[in-house]
Amino acid sequence: MAAIIEPHRHLRAAPERPALRLVAGGRGHAEVAPIDLGLGAGHLVAAVAVLLALLLGALAIGNGALAGLAPAPGGASAPAGAAADTATVEVHAGDTLWSIARRLQPTGDVRALVDELVALNGTAPLQPGATVAVPR
Repeated sequence: MAAIIEPHRHLRAAPERPALRLVAGGRGHAEVAPIDLGLGAGHLVAAVAVLLALLLGALAIGNGALAGLAPAPGGASAPAGAAADTATVEVHAGDTLWSIARRLQPTGDVRALVDELVALNGTAPLQPGATVAVPR
């Protein structure tokens, strides 16, 4: 098999570009015309309101005003509202709520039990030696 190489017969020269020219402004700089975006005073008020809301939200989070919404650190002790029909289990190194659920229920599907454990203890990481509330 052979390849035939032919030179391009119809090469066209690129059109010449016009020369650049400097348009001088008052101080030797080109003046830039302002761009009209069509934004009115209502847009400015809305932007200020959004920025103010973001600032207040950041301050509230920074001051811990929303700390009651997060689970307690450690999540190992039973919450104050835990029912009387719960017991506690000690957490061993490497334990998860899934491994504790499997220890409590050696056979069958443990997903419902894990859901109960999450409802009782939250989702915070478990610490060895801490206690976890479990249903009786």
